[in-house]
Amino acid sequence: MRIVIKKYDGKMGFREFFIIIFLSISLMTTDTTPTLIVKDGLNAGWILPIIIGLIMLLPISCLLSLLKLYKNKSLIDIIFHLTGKFVGYIIIIMLLLLAFEYTVICTREYADILSTMFYLNTPMYFLLFLLITSSTYIASKGISMIGSLAWFIAPFSLGSAFILIPVALKEANFSYLFPLGGPGIPMLLKKGIMDTTILDILLISAIFFPKIRSYKEYKSAVIWGLGMSVLLISLFMTTYIVVFGYPTLTTVNYPYQQLTRLVRLGRFATNTESLYLWFWAITSTVRFAVFYYADATIAASIFKIENPKPIIPIIGVIIFIIAMIPENYTKYILVFRSAAIDYLWMYVIGLPLLLWVIARIKGEFKNEKA
Repeated sequence: MRIVIKKYDGKMGFREFFIIIFLSISLMTTDTTPTLIVKDGLNAGWILPIIIGLIMLLPISCLLSLLKLYKNKSLIDIIFHLTGKFVGYIIIIMLLLLAFEYTVICTREYADILSTMFYLNTPMYFLLFLLITSSTYIASKGISMIGSLAWFIAPFSLGSAFILIPVALKEANFSYLFPLGGPGIPMLLKKGIMDTTILDILLISAIFFPKIRSYKEYKSAVIWGLGMSVLLISLFMTTYIVVFGYPTLTTVNYPYQQLTRLVRLGRFATNTESLYLWFWAITSTVRFAVFYYADATIAASIFKIENPKPIIPIIGVIIFIIAMIPENYTKYILVFRSAAIDYLWMYVIGLPLLLWVIARIKGEFKNEKA
C-alpha cells in the first residue's frame, strides 16, 4: 500500500482558515458585544446578527472578486495596486487603526472579565500581561500554526458551548422574544448596516490570502465561517434574551460569564463556571494571537518589513501600555466601542466597494476575461 505524505508548504487549507474566521467572530458572544447588540435590537437582538451577516455579503463579494482577479495578492497589495502609493498608505494606516483599536479594546476587556469575574484578588495588569504574553508567543509561531492550534482546541470550546445552551434553556422564558419585530424592521436594517463593524475580521483576514492554498478554499472558509458564526451568535443571543430578558441584558456587561454561573449540570455539579473559564481563556488566547499577527502584518507593510514576526512583541508592548490607561473600563468599553461601531462601518463596507469600483473603472476585470 502506497502512503502519500503531503509536503508542508507553510500555508493553510480550508479547515484552518475556517476555524480562524469562525472563532474570531463567534467568540464575541462571550464579551460585551451581546449587550451592545441588544441595546440596538431589543428583544429582536437575536435577528440582528443574521441581518448583519446578510449585509456583509455585498462587501465580501466585492473582496472575493478582487482576490480572484489578482490571484496571489493580499488586500494590502491590492490597495497599493489600485490606489497608488500615497493614497494606499493612508488607507492601510486606517486599516491598521481599525485592527489595532479592536485589539486594544478586546485585550483589556478580556483581562477585565478575568479580574472582575474570577480572579478578584489578582491585579488586573498582571492578568493583562499574561494574556498578551501568551497571545504574542502563539502569534510569533505564524498564522499557519495559529490555524492548526485553533482547529485542535475548537472541539473542546464548541463542546462546552453546546452543553451550556440546552442547560441554560431550562431557565428560559420564551415570551421575552415577543414581539418578534423588536424596534421595527427599518431600525433593524439601519442598525444591521452600522453594526457590520463587528465583522471587520472578514475584511482584515484578506491580508492572509497568500497564506491560503487556493482561492476556492479561501472563499469557502470565509462564507462558511461567516454563516456558522452568525448562526451561533444568533443562538447565543436568543439564549441570553430568553434567560435574562432584554431589559436586564442591557445592564449585564458579561452575559456569557453570568450564564455559566447560573446553570448547573446536575444536583452535585456546582461551580461549573471554572470549567467553562478554562475553555474560554484558551480559545481567547488563540483568537488574540490572530489579531496580533494581523496587526504586525499590516504594520510590516507600512514600514516595508518582510517578516512581521519581530514586530509582534512590539505590538504587545504598545497594546499593554494603551490598555492600561482607562480606569473605569466597563463604562469606557460600552461608550467607546459603541461609538466605533457607529462610525467605522463606513470603512468596513466602503473599502471593498471602493476598490471594486476602481478596478472596474480601470478595466482590470477585462484582463481577467482575456
